[in-house]
Amino acid sequence: MCMYPMIDFYCESIQASDRTIAHNMDVLCRIFTQMKSFGVILHEESIEGLSGAALQRWMNEYKKSHKETTVNNTVVTLNPFLRWAHTIYPEGVGDFGNVLKTMRLPDYDKLPEEERPKEKYYTHEQVAELLEIPKHDSPLKKRDRAIIALYLASGLRASELSQLKIGSLTSHGHGYVYVRRKGGAYKTTEVAEFAYPYIETYLKTRIDRNNPDAYLFMTTHGEPCSPVQLYKSMRNRQKKVVGDSYAVGNHVLRHVFISEAEKAGGGAVARDLANHKSLAITNRYDHSTAGQRRTAVDSLTYGMTAKA
Repeated sequence: MCMYPMIDFYCESIQASDRTIAHNMDVLCRIFTQMKSFGVILHEESIEGLSGAALQRWMNEYKKSHKETTVNNTVVTLNPFLRWAHTIYPEGVGDFGNVLKTMRLPDYDKLPEEERPKEKYYTHEQVAELLEIPKHDSPLKKRDRAIIALYLASGLRASELSQLKIGSLTSHGHGYVYVRRKGGAYKTTEVAEFAYPYIETYLKTRIDRNNPDAYLFMTTHGEPCSPVQLYKSMRNRQKKVVGDSYAVGNHVLRHVFISEAEKAGGGAVARDLANHKSLAITNRYDHSTAGQRRTAVDSLTYGMTAKA
């Protein structure tokens, strides 16, 4: 439930997965809480003070502290709500659903090297170092290593990994995990063999390891790990291994998985493992290292027979 009845009504009206509805509710509640400072008050059947100028003033301030992609995602969430509100309450809500526009994202290939996004593909050596087991390993570090291993072995999103239960790994046989994917459908997803020793080592630290309904990854306070907590559990370890020139966090491990899956099985296999709708989306996740590019050009022998 949200503090704003109109947002509750909107979320009850749209057809989407529970995760998407919860996301929309959270974003809209935060937006209209912020908009109070700009004279915009959300009532049950009207929006007081809403105008194109108020929306733009709020957006100008919002852009100062958020990335372009976050701004665009916020606009894409807000505009349908404003159009719906105008349709349902034409007397109480003006037609402002098309005032805000998404930002044109920069062409990163044309930016100077130092301004480009950080590398999102780890080398095999970096992956091995991430998974390295020290002599004296704490239960918390065993958990974090199991999280990293499962990311790299399945390509699951943080939202998917956070909802896994112990039974998710056992109900559909070894080498698979049964999970609710983005979009709401439950699917059986392949898991690489190398992840299991890390998961089994971690589960030995859990007293409820035989309970299939217990969440797979738990905080030290006994709560299921949220996507944010999953990020916190690995970022320091990633930074120590890859340094500042590489991206860290949950999603970069998905980039690594998809890149490796494409090289091993081709684009269609990588697309299906990633649970993408098209190869165009998968291509955004497919990367190569400098070493792989060096090997590729060094293998080109067709010019060696020519006389210089």
